[in-house]
Amino acid sequence: MCFNQGHFLLVQGDKETSLENVATVIPGKEGLKMIDIYGKSNEFAGTIEEIDFLNNRIVVS
Repeated sequence: MCFNQGHFLLVQGDKETSLENVATVIPGKEGLKMIDIYGKSNEFAGTIEEIDFLNNRIVVS
C-alpha cells in the first residue's frame, strides 16, 4: 500500500512548516535536526509527539 500524498508538514501548535525537501530527521536532547536533500540543516525545539503517515504530519510538542 502506498500513502505518498506529497511532502510532510512539521506541526508545532498552530504553526505548520513544510518539509518538502527534508531527507533526514535526527532527534536530539534539545530538539530535532532536519537535513534536506541539498545538505542544508535546520533545528527545531521540541520532541516528537506523533508521526502521522496517513496525513503526512510530524507533530512536535
